[in-house]
Amino acid sequence: MFKKSLAVLGLTAATALSSTIANAGKIVVANDEWTLSNVGYSQNSNTGTFVTNVANWFTGGGSGNFLAYSTNFGLTGSSLANTMTSAGHGWTTSTAVTFDVPTLLSYDAVFLAGNPADNQVLIDYVNAGGDVYLAGGTGVGGPANEAARWNTFLNNFGLSFGSPYNGVGGNVATVSSHPIFNGVSSLYNNNGNNAIDLNVADPASQILVQMGNNGLYGVYEPPTVVPPTGIPSPPTLLIMLAGLFGLLATRRK
Repeated sequence: MFKKSLAVLGLTAATALSSTIANAGKIVVANDEWTLSNVGYSQNSNTGTFVTNVANWFTGGGSGNFLAYSTNFGLTGSSLANTMTSAGHGWTTSTAVTFDVPTLLSYDAVFLAGNPADNQVLIDYVNAGGDVYLAGGTGVGGPANEAARWNTFLNNFGLSFGSPYNGVGGNVATVSSHPIFNGVSSLYNNNGNNAIDLNVADPASQILVQMGNNGLYGVYEPPTVVPPTGIPSPPTLLIMLAGLFGLLATRRK
């Protein structure tokens, strides 16, 4: 009976874990901060469309409330703020807010560049359903330190920042069918940290835009537990089956 109870508890924990993964938020990782700056807007007319797409992807199409936790020019420019507010979103730029999960959950997404932030708080925030836009390439502390500043967070979701800086500059074509690139043919870049997919076999994390061997834009999107067909997604199904096999093995003993 004790072993059977343990198996049931294991199945319950596995089901709870799959639910947590499925309810997690989304991540956009960009190699460079210049893309959303006033300069990025002036260099490329697609920038506003890209920003609007990202916001809509985060919110599912409704109005959102966003925090730019940064003093970096890539996130504090007037053009970015105007795009967000004109689309009906709340846009706050501040590093004075308390950086903990309860505070961050009052925002639909947090935008980050340059300024350090507690990686574990970010992990917990995304696992609780919050979304994150993270830009590298700021030059703060150099490429290796910048990558290390964020990789505890990114690695938890199958992504990573590379080092050294990639030297990619100018308007780069963005050939991708992902919704954040709808109507976006190119974006401005100026020497960032490569975005890296740590497990290409996992569809939850992927690099969407590359230039040669340089990953420029990537995303993390959690798997869906119950698609419209009512059939559990493959990752969820594997977790559930593992629990069931453990239960059956115990009962057989």
